[in-house]
Amino acid sequence: MANEQDTPVKQEQSAPESEEAKKPAAAPQPTVDFLDETQQRAAAAYMAYLDAERQLEQAYKDQEAAAETDYSQAVEQSRRACQETVTQARKNLETSMTQAKKTMDEALAKARQAFDEASAQARKAYEDASVQSKKEHDESVAQALKVRDDAEKKARATHGQAMARTWTVFTKARR
Repeated sequence: MANEQDTPVKQEQSAPESEEAKKPAAAPQPTVDFLDETQQRAAAAYMAYLDAERQLEQAYKDQEAAAETDYSQAVEQSRRACQETVTQARKNLETSMTQAKKTMDEALAKARQAFDEASAQARKAYEDASVQSKKEHDESVAQALKVRDDAEKKARATHGQAMARTWTVFTKARR
């Protein structure tokens, strides 16, 4: 007889699950009236267990969906942060490149200016040295020409005296 009473409970338990899936909640079946109090409590506990299991499964699915959503948001936030970092790095690179180019242009301008100044100083030094060299050359040439003129004059004078003596000796010898 215990098996007969278990059978309606088992039938009742399997019937509501299949009926719930097929049609809306039906009125309680009369077989429950025949169950004694312990069996009714056991059936109620089992139904509560099944309900708790469904709630647990639903909570698990909700938690899984929430975790998936959190994951997706974290991935998106990470992607955005990465993009912002890359964008900032690109801006920093462009700023650094611009600053480096500006610094290089300034350095080149200073180097050109220094080169021009050095070239001008070298040119002036060359011109001064050339003027001084020409002056010294002209003085040396003038001195040399003066010395030559003096030497030629002395040589002419000596030559003239020698010729005069020669003519004097020649004329005396002829006489």
